[in-house]
Amino acid sequence: MIETEKLRSRLRELEGVKDEVIETGVKVNRLSKSVIYSLIRGDAEMARKYIGEMQELVNKLRDLVSRYPMYYNNAVVSLQEYVEAMTMWYYMTENRLPTPEELGVDAEPYINGIADFTGELSRKATEELIRGNLDFALRAKRVMEELYLDLLSLEPRDFEMRKKVDYVSSNINWLNEKIFYKTLNIKINS
Repeated sequence: MIETEKLRSRLRELEGVKDEVIETGVKVNRLSKSVIYSLIRGDAEMARKYIGEMQELVNKLRDLVSRYPMYYNNAVVSLQEYVEAMTMWYYMTENRLPTPEELGVDAEPYINGIADFTGELSRKATEELIRGNLDFALRAKRVMEELYLDLLSLEPRDFEMRKKVDYVSSNINWLNEKIFYKTLNIKINS
């Protein structure tokens, strides 16, 4: 017969690790949104606080999936959320996009996170348009257009990734409409 005690022990270990990966990922996701919303509101100090907390959890997540690679798929969306938040941080604080190496992630979560960043950048651009900052919106639009062309050039085969590329295009169109109405309003009121 099989060694049931040893197998039971291993199963409980693996179940515990999987739960820990999922729970840690949920916390990363929540902190990612907190970073982004802080940046959209213009509160870089609060975003920095959330980044510190998020970074610790991402390091824990990396450690877990390096020791238990079978749970990488349970962590990949959280890594993507991390990329999205950190890309927003780098863009808002340094006017640049981070590399996958800087963030310590592989291509898939990086590409998907960068694509999702364009939605948050659109939201920030809309907030800036409301405040009358057309220049920010136009710069954001250019960044999104460059990213779209870069992502298209990758020719992703994965269906979900292709949907992300389409999402970037939708964000550009959405922002274009907002810019159009803002410039129309400026011309009418001039």
